[in-house]
This record gives sequence, structure tokens and C-alpha cells, in this order.
Amino acid sequence: MDAVSQVGAQGVSTNLQATVLKKAMQADAASTLTLLQGVDQSSAQIQASNPAHLGQNLDVRA
Repeated sequence: MDAVSQVGAQGVSTNLQATVLKKAMQADAASTLTLLQGVDQSSAQIQASNPAHLGQNLDVRA
């Protein structure tokens, strides 16, 4: 019976580790999405505050 209980405990441990990993990945995905949305909002604010012609032309004369 001891070997059977060890195998069962290892299976539970593996399932628990997989569950914790999935939760960590979900939390990471949520925080990444929040950061990307913040970048998009910041980009829109920067574009709105700068003149329309800024960044349209590049002067390469030395």
C-alpha cells in the first residue's frame, strides 16, 4: 500500500503544480494586457499633444 500511496501523492503533486502554473500564466497574461493597453493610451496621448507635422519628415542632410 505504501507504493500506491506514493504514486497517488506524486500525481496529486503534479496536478497541483500544473494548476499553480496555469494560474501564474493567467495572472501574467492579465498584467501584460494591462501594460499593453497603457502603452496604447500613452501613445495616443503623445500623438494628440504633439503638432501634426512632427515626425512626418526626416532631414538627412549633414
